[in-house]
Amino acid sequence: MSIISMQGKQPLIFKGRWARLSVLAFMGSGLFGWGVGGAHWPWPIQVIALLLLVSLTSGWVLLRIERDLLHPMRRLSEHARRLHEGDNTHLMMTTYLTERRDEVGELARQFQHLVEDLKTHNAQLLEQSLVDPLTKLGNRRMLENRLDVALPLTRRLDCTVSVLMMDVDHFKPYNDYYGHPAGDECLVQISGVLRDTFRRETDIVVRLGGEEFLVLLIDTPSQEAWRLADAMRGMIQAMGIPHEYSPTANVVTVSVGVVTSPPGVGADIDDMIACADEALYACKAQGRNTTQARMLSSPVEALETHAG
Repeated sequence: MSIISMQGKQPLIFKGRWARLSVLAFMGSGLFGWGVGGAHWPWPIQVIALLLLVSLTSGWVLLRIERDLLHPMRRLSEHARRLHEGDNTHLMMTTYLTERRDEVGELARQFQHLVEDLKTHNAQLLEQSLVDPLTKLGNRRMLENRLDVALPLTRRLDCTVSVLMMDVDHFKPYNDYYGHPAGDECLVQISGVLRDTFRRETDIVVRLGGEEFLVLLIDTPSQEAWRLADAMRGMIQAMGIPHEYSPTANVVTVSVGVVTSPPGVGADIDDMIACADEALYACKAQGRNTTQARMLSSPVEALETHAG
């Protein structure tokens, strides 16, 4: 049951408890004062006794205020301060506060519920900021975040890194003739092929923008990277999405440039993307609907070229 649903149902005993204690304190003080007044003590002793009574009563009240109100409020304030400073170890509040059956406990439970809601909303916003809204693939920001983890991993494992740059052939005429809704649907179908082809947890698949996509593969030999890229190209062509205004084919096709950084060669992602772009432009120069793969150590030498 959520905290919100318990509003108005949780018995709050803070006021009642303090009311009873206050009545008892005043009754005790009155009785003590009546006893002192009827004891026929010398007046200095009566004054001292009454002052002692007031001091003890005040001290007892202040102690209860400190224990029941000020100390838990300081704990709640400290919890809020650490959350504000980004200390995620304090996301869950101590049961000392949340299990109290008084107004302070209710406040702590409501505060914790608010923190959990904010945490959920922030996670949703972060996910949305990393995902392309049309294709549901990653976007540039997600690529940057994943690279911060992936590239150091490849250096430690001393393994290959491959970058695939893919572009939809003659996509502008497709959009102009069939309309932007059809163009969006075409991109969604292509993204489905990408998602089905590159399934490993380490594979990074993103839409860079427009009709351009990027795939980053870790620990994949250059020949395997080319084979996957060309298989993907063939599957997209086999979908048979009509494209009457394409000079390359009567269906939608793609061109793919692949570059692989072999083990022992430091993978600079900017250099790899630039080299993959060069391979992609070479595909377009050869009539599109092709896949070209290159090694980063020799970017001008094509390892494989395939035309569909």
